[in-house]
Amino acid sequence: MKRQYIALLALLIGASATTQAATIVISQPTSTSLADYSPTGFGQSFTANGNYLITAFNLYISSSAGGSDITLRLYDFDSLASTLGSVIRGSGILLESSLSPTAAWKTVTLSTPVNVTSGATYAFTIVAKDSGGSATGWNNYGVNSADVYAGGNSLNIGSGSSVSKQASDLRFQVVAVPEPSTLMLFVAGVTITATRRTRR
Repeated sequence: MKRQYIALLALLIGASATTQAATIVISQPTSTSLADYSPTGFGQSFTANGNYLITAFNLYISSSAGGSDITLRLYDFDSLASTLGSVIRGSGILLESSLSPTAAWKTVTLSTPVNVTSGATYAFTIVAKDSGGSATGWNNYGVNSADVYAGGNSLNIGSGSSVSKQASDLRFQVVAVPEPSTLMLFVAGVTITATRRTRR
């Protein structure tokens, strides 16, 4: 009975930890204009201000001539060398059908949450399906020309692996949930052990 109680308590604690709501952990909420970026890609670097699992990014977007689907990809980022990591850490897609000619926040959800480390730098890139500034449709993105976010910069993605930092920032937000703590991992282990012993 005692073991069953411990297992139940551990399950309740674990459930409480894993059902924490995602929150905005980084926010650059202002823009001075809306910009139509090249379809070769652009993005934003940022510095993680905690250990957490990134689940989504919010972007400030409007559509033109119907808009365009976009693909967002998350990378490690070397801010000194201005280079993206060789591995795509996560990705998400936003469909043009969810966009409007009126600029608004839109959420790009990652297919799988990505864990990041406090103090490390990362970058997300955005590539549009349709060419910008054409009759096939394109998007405009909120940008602040004053470079108001200290943890990173907007990025222009050239051909190949060329990346250039700009003296500006996209209007963006990072959405995340806390990374499971050592305590919660321990509780999970206790739960499994207690449950196995109870079944014997």
